[in-house]
Amino acid sequence: MEGKQLLAFLLRRIPSTILRSLTQTMAASYSYNYDFDERDQQTLLHYATLPSDQKPYPCGWMVNGDVCNTFLPGDSFPVHLRECHGVCGNDKAKFRCEWVGCGLQMNKESVGRHVAEAHLQYRYPCAYCGEIFSRKNTLNGHLRKRHGL
Repeated sequence: MEGKQLLAFLLRRIPSTILRSLTQTMAASYSYNYDFDERDQQTLLHYATLPSDQKPYPCGWMVNGDVCNTFLPGDSFPVHLRECHGVCGNDKAKFRCEWVGCGLQMNKESVGRHVAEAHLQYRYPCAYCGEIFSRKNTLNGHLRKRHGL
């Protein structure tokens, strides 16, 4: 693939939350006539090919009316939510998701999974047929049932 085709392919693989942040960062850092060069292409390729739980995401948890906006790898969110936003306690305790625009009520034990699936948009593609799953355990079940692995 070359040029525009590669860029279009890579952009489809990046979750919209990351894409918005990258776009805002680039717009703030460069003029609009900035040329997309080899280094930018390599950076985009690097982020596009990282597993969902290792990609950097901005935290959208609201704190005193402001968005946290801390960037961290997806697999660090459970610790971040516990240590920085007080998502801790009894697993059956009711919590309200404070992510921008959400407000969904759930058990505390479900908050991390909810954030990963709904807000970070984790996606796990099947390497054999291309079907996409929002949970790794669902992908693993699919691999066992459909592909005999």
